[in-house]
Formats: sequence, structure tokens, C-alpha cells
Amino acid sequence: MSRFPEGELKVYKNNGSFRWYLIQESKYIYIPKKNRKLAEKYAKKQMITLEREALLEKKYYIENAVSEFSNAESKLKWFVEDPGYFELLPNNIGNVRSIEEWRNEKYNTNPNYPEKLKYCCPDGKYVRSKSEVFISMALSHAGIPYRYEAELIIGENKFYPDFTILNPHTKSILYWEHLGRMDDVDYARGVYMKLKVLYQNGLIPGKNLFLSFETQDNPFSYAEAEAIIATMKL
Repeated sequence: MSRFPEGELKVYKNNGSFRWYLIQESKYIYIPKKNRKLAEKYAKKQMITLEREALLEKKYYIENAVSEFSNAESKLKWFVEDPGYFELLPNNIGNVRSIEEWRNEKYNTNPNYPEKLKYCCPDGKYVRSKSEVFISMALSHAGIPYRYEAELIIGENKFYPDFTILNPHTKSILYWEHLGRMDDVDYARGVYMKLKVLYQNGLIPGKNLFLSFETQDNPFSYAEAEAIIATMKL
């Protein structure tokens, strides 16, 4: 936080566009469009500040609400980290280390249009839209490991699902596709053909494939990302 300049960003809608203001010592300073980089810097500062506050709040409630279970949790942590016990566990039970290995494992990503990866998520990954930033944030806050645009080969078809998710409990793989231009007829037609192939190969919406949608008039929100995660059997 010390690397960010002092002040807070305020955004106001004005005749269909947005105007940016910097608040410093109760003064409103207009940020012109040519200084977009400055506005982006303050927006990033604000997002990190809010995320930090949310994490501190969660930390407070965890520490105060479940403090009586801390001893049991310590015992569980010791158990799964002890090599003698760990080697006896099935691969899909208590395998804490496999989550980290999966998270850090290298994988092939979508090579198409890398210049469109311009939205930075709090965890440092770059995605193609602010809606995907919401999804990344919601997954991270829920403690769910994911890969972005990881290669998926089905028969002769090669796909790059937006989010490949590892169920932290069962270690099963889930996929999440965000369909962001459903008011575009050609785009929607391509989505239908893609989903048809996925469905024919065992990826079932609501089971191991999750879908989110938006149009220009109906943008996707962070709350919707949280709602979709709530429907996953994790």
C-alpha cells in the first residue's frame, strides 16, 4: 500500500460516460481521460484496500467465532503434514499438498490474442475482461484453486475453458465458462456449437460445467459470481 500515492478515486456517471476525480484532503481534483493510467492506479489501490478490509473482517470472525476449534484444527494440520500418516491417505482425502502441486503445475494456455489479457486480478493473473476479474476474486475468496484458460483436449478438439477449477475436497475437476457477448448472434451461435461438443463428452452444465452470461445491457457482477460458486458441490 505504501507504493500507492495518497488520495482516493471517485467515479461519477455523466451523460453515458464516466468522470474521474481524485480526492485529496477534501479537495476534488478532476482526472482527464489522457491521465487514464493515473485513474487505473487509484482504482487498483481501492480494490486492494477493499479486499484487505474484507480479508481482515473474515479473519476477525474466524478467530472470534471458531477459536474453540483452533486446537482441533492444529491437530488436523499436523496429521496431514506428517509424512508417516500422509502416505497412508487416499489421493482424494486430506491431500493438502496435491492442491499446491496442482496450483503450481505448469500447463498450456490459450495462445490466441495475448494482447487482450489486460485486466489484472488481485492474485496477479491477467484475464480478458473485468467480469473474469470478478470470477477470479470470488474463487480466490472462497479458497478454490483455479487455472485460467488451461488447454483441454477432447478428441480432435482443443478448448481453453475460461476457468479450470480443482474441487479442494474431492480433487475433481470442474469448468467455468463466462459467455460475455450473448447479444452478438454469431458469438451466441459459436457458444451453442462449443457447448454441444462439451456436453457430448461428459461436461454437464450444473454438474461439472458452470456457465455465466452477460450482454451489453446486462453486465455480470461479483455477486453473481459468488452465487454461482454457491451452487457448486464443493
